[in-house]
Amino acid sequence: MSSPNPGKPAAILTIEAAIPGGVPTVVEVTYRAMERRGYRPTVYRAQFAEGDLSPWERIRAAVHDRKPKLIDERGLDTMIVPAPPVPLWGFYVVPQFMAGKLLGRYRGVFVVSGSANVALPLALRGKPYALWLATTYRDELEAKARVGDQWAMSVLAKPSWRLIEWQEKIAIRRAASVLSMSYHTAERIRALVPEAAGRVETVPVPVDTTIYKPDPDARRESPYGEYLLLAARINDPRKNAGMLINAFAMIRNRHPRLKLVLAGETPGEALQSLITELGLDGSVVFAGTVAREELLKLYQGAALFVLPSTQEGLGIVMLEALACGTPVVATRCGGPEGFVIEGETGKLVDDLHNAEAFAGAVLDVLPTAGQLRERCAAFAEATYSYPAVEARLRKAFEAIAQ
Repeated sequence: MSSPNPGKPAAILTIEAAIPGGVPTVVEVTYRAMERRGYRPTVYRAQFAEGDLSPWERIRAAVHDRKPKLIDERGLDTMIVPAPPVPLWGFYVVPQFMAGKLLGRYRGVFVVSGSANVALPLALRGKPYALWLATTYRDELEAKARVGDQWAMSVLAKPSWRLIEWQEKIAIRRAASVLSMSYHTAERIRALVPEAAGRVETVPVPVDTTIYKPDPDARRESPYGEYLLLAARINDPRKNAGMLINAFAMIRNRHPRLKLVLAGETPGEALQSLITELGLDGSVVFAGTVAREELLKLYQGAALFVLPSTQEGLGIVMLEALACGTPVVATRCGGPEGFVIEGETGKLVDDLHNAEAFAGAVLDVLPTAGQLRERCAAFAEATYSYPAVEARLRKAFEAIAQ
């Protein structure tokens, strides 16, 4: 792809649903980067029948919708390909990708996924491809299992898990290049497949630093006064919102006017009850789902961004907050490592469940937040702005076009 022909076809393979989140964002980033290099990309997305269906109903749905269909999905040309209604160990061997002609006309394919298994058909048929990954499969499932996800526990406990992990290793081993969305995941990939270590590079999700940038007026005009911000699916146990609320109760003993703003969704009953129990009604603000423009103002106006998660493949909200000049206090949960740097962009907390330690980190960083704002924005510009990331993507494009 180093000397692209205008309009030359290119393919991006994924398996993630087109909902807001990390991997769909990276799919769009890859698509637009290919367009800017003169390509005409198509996203190929494997999709399984959704809903509470019996095995027979899943088979019938897969047969009925067996033909791939081309649609416009979020402005991206997307080929929806029905996945087979089989157990997880066979799920990734999508017949149309494994033996069909769908991907045969491309010299190489760019694979964007949470974990590497989606590239298995390309690995088995010897098709050149590059990977851009959020996490390893084990890390993702173990994080879900730790918060009580029965499906994840069941997958890890079955004998077929060894086959699924072997599939992941094969997909990584045979990739022309492996891009990791975080430094932590890069190390985990190197440990899983040591022979691929030389082809692993950290390439985070880019942030548009012409939009996500500091605005001192946002802090002066904040309707919440001084506040901490978390933007996340707060009802997901992995986001650890309960620990954050307990930490905030301790923080308010020192900063009684400080507020905690939670954006992303309506809180469940358990979180609301915890807030009342701790006497925080009126001090915790649930902003709900907000438009991008409003979220931008929240980033820019916050004293600190807080990320208490038990596991993050990356944490795009963290990157956006840093680009807006807002320091971050986060747990050492994978994604923040290498981006949240003490004395430069914020502070990491080692214990994922220690509210007192998290409160202490926030209290340490709050007095220095003003001094860190310029460093946060400069770090974002140098590390994961669009120009910085696209320069590194170019190497991966070239690796599958030889």
